[in-house]
Amino acid sequence: MSSGDTHNTTSIRDLRRPSSIVVIGAGTGGPQALMEILPRFLPSYSGTIIVIQQMRAGFTRVLASHLNEVCRLRVHEPIDGQDLRAAEVLMVPGGYHLTIPESDSGIIRVEDVQDDPEAINSRTDRTMASVAAAYGRNSVGVLLTGLGEDGRDGMRTIAEAGGTTIAQDEESCVIFDLPSSAIDAGIAHHVLPLWNVADRIISLAEEANANAA
Repeated sequence: MSSGDTHNTTSIRDLRRPSSIVVIGAGTGGPQALMEILPRFLPSYSGTIIVIQQMRAGFTRVLASHLNEVCRLRVHEPIDGQDLRAAEVLMVPGGYHLTIPESDSGIIRVEDVQDDPEAINSRTDRTMASVAAAYGRNSVGVLLTGLGEDGRDGMRTIAEAGGTTIAQDEESCVIFDLPSSAIDAGIAHHVLPLWNVADRIISLAEEANANAA
């Protein structure tokens, strides 16, 4: 391959890299919320969406398949070492951690933590922290309906990195624990009804594109 071919290949790969990364944490009521949000994204969306749904291994694969049927973005479970590409939704397998190495923000790391209860309870925090480190102000944290506090510390990390944080409002939640943990901590930049979440994420991607131009 000539140097010119190498340059062209690199350019094509760079074009597929996302302008921003969104990490969505969800629990009870999350599948229905995702069905409301994700089909609203067009194939031209320049970001990548990472979903951490509180589910056991295997169930997330079924959810990803159902979402892929109704979404215009590709929805799938990622594998360790794959390229990070725009216009995709990555459904983190139940019982696994997903991180983006700060040293190479173009790939994905997926790690099995099913035998580590402490790690299981910090999946969203860890993914958000890695995205904040790799993407800074172009990172977005979202907490939807669900139980617990996993994601609160991750949202703080994103906010401190200059990114944006979004929490679903109480009225549109099935269970308000997850979003309220960030709201009560004062680290939710936007508190939105479910039907406004997608619009805000899309507008943030447009702002990221404009700033990069």
